[in-house]
Amino acid sequence: MKKWRCSVCGYIHIGNEPPEKCPNCGSPREKFVEVAQDFEQVFMNNAQKITYGTDVEINPFFGDYKSISPFIYNLPVGKRVPLHKHPKNDELFFVIKGKIKFRVGNKEMVAVAGDLVEGKMDIPHTFENIGDEHAAFLSVKGPKPIDVVMLEK
Repeated sequence: MKKWRCSVCGYIHIGNEPPEKCPNCGSPREKFVEVAQDFEQVFMNNAQKITYGTDVEINPFFGDYKSISPFIYNLPVGKRVPLHKHPKNDELFFVIKGKIKFRVGNKEMVAVAGDLVEGKMDIPHTFENIGDEHAAFLSVKGPKPIDVVMLEK
């Protein structure tokens, strides 16, 4: 049996093929990706998110929130998200695991599990996994809609 993950909501399906549509969020079969055999699970009260692979993953958190947008970011070792800003949205980062270097405006800081980092509206920011294991953090942005302006590639 294989494991499949919905790339929209994080739902895990076990079977030889992905389902026709996600029973959690209704996304079509094409949104499912196969889960690597050696993945690491991160459990939260309202969701299960996994960290594995070599690419940065941004997973929306379960819930139908009217004004906030929560996401789980999974950062492999050495990966960095390019400098960007949210012109009309504030953002909070809560580190779940790993060691992440954040740059928010002119400030740089290193955050580890349990640390909270604040990103104010329209202030450029970036983050990078500088540890020796996968890193994961909860990002909560608001108010909706969320706008992103990339400042580098």
